[in-house]
Amino acid sequence: MSGSVGWKRIALFWTIALGGAAFDLATKSLVFSQVGQPGSPPVTLIPNMLELHTSYNTGALWGLGRSIPHSSLIFASLSVIAACAILYYLFVIGAAADRKLTIALALIMAGALGNCHDRIMLRQVRDFVHFHIDAIGFDCAIFNFADNMLVIGALMIMFLAVRAEPVEPAESGLEKPVTTA
Repeated sequence: MSGSVGWKRIALFWTIALGGAAFDLATKSLVFSQVGQPGSPPVTLIPNMLELHTSYNTGALWGLGRSIPHSSLIFASLSVIAACAILYYLFVIGAAADRKLTIALALIMAGALGNCHDRIMLRQVRDFVHFHIDAIGFDCAIFNFADNMLVIGALMIMFLAVRAEPVEPAESGLEKPVTTA
């Protein structure tokens, strides 16, 4: 699976992907066990701004596509396809040579694994972070850490895509002299 990609890059990828998914699943379990199922009163962390508010989501990020029949299974299938594509791109084609790209795709994998687990096991995703700023009327959709990892990974890829490419030195046609000791 590694081709020319070293074991350190593979270890970096799987540490972030599996560690991130484990963190996401652990926080979901902890919050749902402590706060309760959806419909339970939210727990305020920062008044008028941040609370733990459990909810279920059958759609994708921010509930997109939740009205599609069998949406959880469709999104779980798309997660599996994306995971296979990420692994192929990084470790067969060799894109893992770029450390930043490896980290970005590992974050996307972590988020996909965390939410895919919920979709397969629960037929819905557990969300619990509710960020809102009441003073200005801002209210963000309820989300989880897998969503954060997906968004951060996608933003990293966008920044990597627009970064300036390193300038290759122009070939002068002259070879460097060989020095001997």
